[in-house]
Amino acid sequence: MEMVLKVLAVIFDIIFVIFIFYVVFIIGLRVYWNLKSKKLKGRELPYMEGPFQRLRKGKGLIYFSSPGCKPCRLVEPIIKKLSREFKNIHVIKVDVTKDSEKARTFGILATPSIIITDNGKIVEVLIGPVSEKDLREKLS
Repeated sequence: MEMVLKVLAVIFDIIFVIFIFYVVFIIGLRVYWNLKSKKLKGRELPYMEGPFQRLRKGKGLIYFSSPGCKPCRLVEPIIKKLSREFKNIHVIKVDVTKDSEKARTFGILATPSIIITDNGKIVEVLIGPVSEKDLREKLS
C-alpha cells in the first residue's frame, strides 16, 4: 500500500509540473502576442496591391482567419454584420492558410486577428475572439 502511495505521489508531481509548464507557456505566449501587437500600433500599413489600397484613406479592418479555427467561426458572423452596418469601413478578410505571406507581412501569429486601420495607419490590433460590443466600440 505504501508503495502505491509513493507511485501515485510521483505521478501527481509529474502531472502538476506539466500543468504548471503549460500554464506558464500559455501566459508567456499571450504576453508575447500582446507586446508584439502593441509594437504594430501607429505604424504605417505595408505597401500591398489590390484591395489593401482602399485602406490608405478612411477607416478599415483586416480580418485574419483560418477555416479550421473555431474562434474564427464565432467571430466571422460579427465581422459580416458590422461590415454591412458600417458602410464607411473597408473590410478585408485574409485566409491565412491560403495567403500566409500577407499574414507574415503584418506579423500575425494567431487567428482570429483583427487589425483596425485609419488613413493607412494601424490603430488597433485585436488577437483572439472579440465580442460584437468590443469590436463595435473600436470601430466607432
